[in-house]
Amino acid sequence: MTDIKIAPLTSQHSADISALAMRAKAHWGYSAAFMQLCRAELSYSPEQINHEDFHFVGAWSPCTSDIQSPIGFYALERLSAKQFELLALFVCPTKIGLGVGSMLLHHALKFAKAKRFTSIVIYSDPHAAEFYAKNGATRIGSQPSGSIPGRELPVYEIVL
Repeated sequence: MTDIKIAPLTSQHSADISALAMRAKAHWGYSAAFMQLCRAELSYSPEQINHEDFHFVGAWSPCTSDIQSPIGFYALERLSAKQFELLALFVCPTKIGLGVGSMLLHHALKFAKAKRFTSIVIYSDPHAAEFYAKNGATRIGSQPSGSIPGRELPVYEIVL
């Protein structure tokens, strides 16, 4: 995709990105009951967006009808002085596979490097695991889901 604008998000985008995260997750065929269990984990508050330990960035396409809503976003959370977690990376379902996710991930990596962080850890949805592996992440283990008891999520790391 060309002409994608990438810019920091503000607290005013809280509802938009929370809804986008739900739509993007549902794209993978999860049931309504599953999605309801994920709702809290996929909600991003204005306070969280404004907090100094988080970095929220959106992508906008000039050809979208609602220029105020991003077509994708990522969020980094500071875990320590040298490590971020990629807390979120979601793309509008109609834009998946067009390079928006890669563009956002590479923006996150560039930001983390500029801040002199040494790695980014990713607790991935299983459907996104291949995407992260293709973009330089190494699988380092698994972790229980924060939303779904008994579900394991692959854990990746990108060393910067």
